[in-house]
Amino acid sequence: MSKKCLWVSRICLLSLYCLLGLFIHSPAHAITLDYYVVQDQSEPLQIQEEGQNHRGIITDILMRALEGSPHELRIHTYPFNRMMTLLSDSQNTNWITYGSPQWGGMQSVNLSSSPLFEVEHSIVSNTNDGFPYKSPDDLNGKIAVLLFGFDYPGLDVKIAKGQVSEVRVKNYDAAFRVVDRIKKTGGFVEMDIRLKYHLKRLGFTDQDYQLHKASNLIPNYNIHLAYSPDIAPQIKQFIDKRIIQMAETDEIKTIINKYL
Repeated sequence: MSKKCLWVSRICLLSLYCLLGLFIHSPAHAITLDYYVVQDQSEPLQIQEEGQNHRGIITDILMRALEGSPHELRIHTYPFNRMMTLLSDSQNTNWITYGSPQWGGMQSVNLSSSPLFEVEHSIVSNTNDGFPYKSPDDLNGKIAVLLFGFDYPGLDVKIAKGQVSEVRVKNYDAAFRVVDRIKKTGGFVEMDIRLKYHLKRLGFTDQDYQLHKASNLIPNYNIHLAYSPDIAPQIKQFIDKRIIQMAETDEIKTIINKYL
């Protein structure tokens, strides 16, 4: 082989190595995840201020899971029903939010391999009402205050049978106002973790409201991350692995405690 041909071959080989290096380390292999946040109904799981300053239990866990990786989040904030429509219309993209096997729709289709934490529900009532709750039948003939768009496994059955009426509200401040004003209200039914956060945020104590554990009405269930059906397998595997590691080192528990 001539020196010229050998020189050309070396140049070609060097170019190939460079291309391979670019391919391996290219930012194109970093995945941008569309992260969907519920507007004003999900605190402390997802907290935001007019689409900015995102934080909260789910948000913090997800950001921590991606820390040090090339992957990034593109955050979208929408009212619940609008968000559900967008998730359904974007099944073949890389999006992520949170969900549970007990829920319907896109928040129960493709969940993380392990749960983030377990939730229980309570009924919060005005202390002056003296509402006694021991069994689901104590709600019969009463009004349950609920958030728009959300599912309440167990309670939904009683509502469908006409045993319990419902009043839907947009946010927690409105829920407490309804509990105070409507005398036939059994109470505001919600996740314990959310109720405790908002009672603390609003400065209420057990002198103002009382919490009745309602696991016999809505059984405890697990919260997971929820992925789009066609999410890239490598990003799902990466996050699932990080979630397991964070649970083992109590990072998730530390994040939860920060908001309570």
